[in-house]
Amino acid sequence: MNEEEKEFVPPKDFTRSTPAHLGAFILSLSKKIMNNFIHVIDGFYKPEIYYTDTDSLYISSSNWDKSNEAGLVSENEYSKGKNDYGDGGIIFGLYLAPKVKYNIILTSDGVLKEKKTFKGYSNYKIKVEDYIQLASGNDVTNEFKKRKSFTDGIVIPNEKQKKVFRSYLNLVKRKAPNSEGIMYPYNNKDEMCLDENYEFDDFDYLTIQEENEEC
Repeated sequence: MNEEEKEFVPPKDFTRSTPAHLGAFILSLSKKIMNNFIHVIDGFYKPEIYYTDTDSLYISSSNWDKSNEAGLVSENEYSKGKNDYGDGGIIFGLYLAPKVKYNIILTSDGVLKEKKTFKGYSNYKIKVEDYIQLASGNDVTNEFKKRKSFTDGIVIPNEKQKKVFRSYLNLVKRKAPNSEGIMYPYNNKDEMCLDENYEFDDFDYLTIQEENEEC
C-alpha cells in the first residue's frame, strides 16, 4: 500500500480468483436460460409473470404446466426449472419491489407457511403488517442497534438508528389496474402523481431514509 496515493498494489504473483468478466458471463448465461421460460409462456408480450429475479420466476400453475410440457422442468438437470415448494404452491403474494416480497404457501400436506424477503430489513423484524402498509402506500419504520459502514464495518452507535422504508412502486412503475387487472407502465414521468417531496429517479423503487432517534 502506497501511503501517499492510497492505492492498492497487488503482488506480482497475485491472481484474482473471481474476475469481473466471469461474473458477467454467468449473469448473461442465466438471462439466456431464463428467456427460454419467458418465451414458452409468452411472457415477453403478455403480463404472465408476477415476479422475477436472476434465477427465479413466479408464474401461475398453468404456465408451470406449459414449461413442463416444453421440457424445461427437471429436479436434477442443469439449466432446468424446479418448484422450490415441491408439490405445493403460492396462494397469496405481495410483490412490492425487487427483493421485497411476501408469500403464503400451501404445502402438499395442506399446511400454510409464509415466505418473506425484504432487502435491507431483518427478517426477524419484518411483519406481514409491514408489507400491507407498504402495499397501501404507507411508510414502514423500524429501529436498529447497529449499522453497516463500507469503511468501518459494523458500527454500534450511541443512539439507535431509525430506517424509514417507503415504497413508490405503484406510482413510479405502473398505472392503476385496468378492467382486466393489468397495471401497464407509464409512458413518461409527467403522467405520474407524486408528492411534492419525491425526486424522480428511473432506478428508484424503494426510498430508504436513515435518521437518528432524535429526529
